[in-house]
Amino acid sequence: MRQEQTIKGLVVMGALAVLLAAAPALRADGFIIPSPRPGQDIPPLSVKYHRVKVEIVNQVARTSVDQVFVNHFGRDIEGTYIFPVPEGASVSEFAMYIGNERVQGEILDSREARRVYEDIVRRMRDPGLLEYMGRNLFRARVFPIPANGEKRVQISYTEVLKSENGLVKYLYPLNTERFSRDPLEDVSISVRVESQVPIVNVYSPSHKVSVSKDSAGRARVGYEDKRVRPDKDFLVYYSLSKDDVGLSYMNWEGPEGGYFMLLASPRYAAAGERVVNKTIVLVLDSSGSMSGAKIRQAKEAARFILNHLGPRDEFTVVDFDDGVTPFSDALVPATDDNIGRALKFVDAIEDSGGTNINDALLAALSRMRGGERPSYVLFLTDGLPTVGTTETADILRHAQQANSSRSRVFVFGVGNDVNTELLDRISSDHRGTSVYIGETEDLEAAISGFYEKISSPLLSDLAVTFSGIETSQVYPRALPDLFKGSQLVLVGKYKGRGPVSIVLTGKSGREEKRFVLEGRALVSGDSFNFLPRLWATRRIGYLLEEIRLQGLNQELADEIRRLGLKYGIVTPYTSFLVTEKEAQTLDAAAPAAREAILGGVVGGVGAVRAAKATQIFKLEDRAAQVASERILYKDDKTFYLKDGVWTDSEYKDGAPATEVKFNSDAFYKLIAEKPGIAKYLSAGNKLIVVFRGVNYRIIE
Repeated sequence: MRQEQTIKGLVVMGALAVLLAAAPALRADGFIIPSPRPGQDIPPLSVKYHRVKVEIVNQVARTSVDQVFVNHFGRDIEGTYIFPVPEGASVSEFAMYIGNERVQGEILDSREARRVYEDIVRRMRDPGLLEYMGRNLFRARVFPIPANGEKRVQISYTEVLKSENGLVKYLYPLNTERFSRDPLEDVSISVRVESQVPIVNVYSPSHKVSVSKDSAGRARVGYEDKRVRPDKDFLVYYSLSKDDVGLSYMNWEGPEGGYFMLLASPRYAAAGERVVNKTIVLVLDSSGSMSGAKIRQAKEAARFILNHLGPRDEFTVVDFDDGVTPFSDALVPATDDNIGRALKFVDAIEDSGGTNINDALLAALSRMRGGERPSYVLFLTDGLPTVGTTETADILRHAQQANSSRSRVFVFGVGNDVNTELLDRISSDHRGTSVYIGETEDLEAAISGFYEKISSPLLSDLAVTFSGIETSQVYPRALPDLFKGSQLVLVGKYKGRGPVSIVLTGKSGREEKRFVLEGRALVSGDSFNFLPRLWATRRIGYLLEEIRLQGLNQELADEIRRLGLKYGIVTPYTSFLVTEKEAQTLDAAAPAAREAILGGVVGGVGAVRAAKATQIFKLEDRAAQVASERILYKDDKTFYLKDGVWTDSEYKDGAPATEVKFNSDAFYKLIAEKPGIAKYLSAGNKLIVVFRGVNYRIIE
């Protein structure tokens, strides 16, 4: 995953963009603490690269770490290599050589390790190591580290993974931000999972990872990036099931109630395995504004889709500009002959004229027919409606009347001269999504990539029911179909004590399918503490869309602001959370996007960027986190830098707080007496934290 994929995580929300967390949440990589010398200020070492390879076989995980450290000092130095070992793990290999001599290390149990952590915190006056309290420690002396040279370290450890609520959890414990002078040049994590029971749901709440399945019992998870400062745990969950669709449930309870997430994934389907037959109508805008590269790429995308239809699918193509030219009067089977004729039809399309969106949409929907097949309209346009019916309300009404088959409509808006309100309303009214493709983006790649995701439907018309709890504010509101290789992620709030039973229903062709997850007890503790921020991200996305499409509503705006402040999510109403410089760096077009959301602008670069941002908030599987000097995330808490003090978002200004001096005996006594507070105190040496209803102020 290269830099452009990191940039892909930028989300413009009004006055700025939100950088979705793309670095792994890693709290246990190794690092080297340089040994001090009288009168010398030894600069921290940098980490040149950090590569992690994980192999999990039947819940036994072997993690192999390969790091290269760089000494920027003009003379040899010595230091201590430390690696906080995850609970229950055992170090099986450590490789570092001085000449031909292999360096030996030692394992310290959690009590001995705590004294080492405290000693380093006291000497360095840096609370970062407090995150590791309670962990064992691997320690080795390193000398010499060559002047302006490198030192390579390799370490492996083995652990038995725990299963929580039917989910197997893997955590790579890498907070190098405090101990590496520069960002990592290269970081990568590769996870291979093998199981005798089929693997279904694979989910990372911390990173944008790639997931692939080689077979029913083998899966791969990958993450890589460059020039980053990883500062969070890399976390992956996976579940095992022999069902055709595997269900996984997780919950978290806090002062404001309970939050849940449901994952649903179809089992692994081998190449050529039967999927549900579908109906596709491809609608191509060939108006004059599509001339040049746009029409060439659109035609290539159409050829890709036609060449990848299933043998039992049905399809047609609709070409439109001022008027509408269909390939056929009705749907036709995807035979070689029909596909060949359709390819010639696409070849003959030429760009000219205006944009008749209304009639093109009606032509596509009128060719659909009801039945057991899931039906999809792929609608591509680069302009505003200029011919025929042009009023948004009229077009939407006509489409609703024409869509008796309840087809899903996926809209592709190309460039900036599109009516985002109209396209988003079309897709949302017809249970689809909007995809916006920039002027410089590859149109062919975007459309063909999207089609690959939806080309193999397995279950349509989904519905979910819960018993044992009462759910509310569940997102997404309209459930998508399940496709080969896809995953449903449903988040919401709940009340009740459980146990929870869940029923997922859907159609596979003519057959009604039913999948049940029974008697899941509600869990307590911090295992799934990412759920509130993930839910808030989805909630904000839907509220912003309501404002963008329906107009300003002060009640909704107030809720967006409250959620944004509590969870550190940047919105048009919380743009002050980042500095002006950060806002400009993230996206120069942010003011235009802000105007589009707050002012009801439906066209132009700002409107397109605002529409993209809303979609990402609604659909992104990870909680939005912004890279800002003013915001710090620690598990379920958000801290803001106010007057030099990291302040818990839950703290009410002016409320009394117990003062404790950083690095004092009272400070470490607080850590000992309040298990769980240490990870929050690692935020800084001047902070205010609310812990179990009590306010604590850490002072110098």
